[in-house]
Amino acid sequence: MEDCMSDKANARRLGFTLVELLVVIVIIGALAAMALTLGPKMMAKSKATESMQNIRQIGPLLMTYASEHSMSLPPVYGPVTRPDGTTVDSQWNEVVLSLVYPNTDPEEFKTQTWWADNKAFLRNPLFKETAKPRGWEPLNPGYAINELIARNVEIAAGRPASSQEQLLAVPVPLAAIDEPNRTPLIAPCDNYYYRYDEEEILGFNRGTLKDLMVDGKVPILFVDNHLETIVPKEYIERQLHFLPRGNLTNSN
Repeated sequence: MEDCMSDKANARRLGFTLVELLVVIVIIGALAAMALTLGPKMMAKSKATESMQNIRQIGPLLMTYASEHSMSLPPVYGPVTRPDGTTVDSQWNEVVLSLVYPNTDPEEFKTQTWWADNKAFLRNPLFKETAKPRGWEPLNPGYAINELIARNVEIAAGRPASSQEQLLAVPVPLAAIDEPNRTPLIAPCDNYYYRYDEEEILGFNRGTLKDLMVDGKVPILFVDNHLETIVPKEYIERQLHFLPRGNLTNSN
């Protein structure tokens, strides 16, 4: 009799354990489904946040460079004097990296190995190596400087039109930028310089550029170092591609 009651008690305990097991399985399944759904979203959100944090760091470094170089921005691509006294053609982003890593040979910035060993903030986490037509590589970080600043200053000064190559090599004096709070300086792009004119803005609906947006908007760092996120068409509506209009007395 006692054995029979004991068997029933054991059966009840076993049955309760099976129910618990089923509950655990259901919970695990639900958590796995949530992970599959939320995991990619959380990762994308993390990358978007990192991208915004990175772009904020660029402005102060460019101002540091300007304070040491006659209050001028570095050329987009042109002759730059290195700490050792040599002058070489460099991209603006190489100049920024040299400020952060003064003891590193600038030639290393051109290598995949250096970027793999150093989690440099100048790499846009939203920019993939496999992006088309241009993907991430050491000298194409996913952040770009506004190439139209030099052209707009030239237009405002009434000077003859220079070639794009000539304008890329121009160090723009900050004094020539009449509205630093309205003049875009840095934005995400699949090249190391950007225009964001009407033609380029249309490109946001296809290809790489749309992948660099944050919640459907483009983070723009202005010359005065404030950051805004705007929808691409707003860049044209606000005529930001025509700025600066130049301080004529200071732009020569």
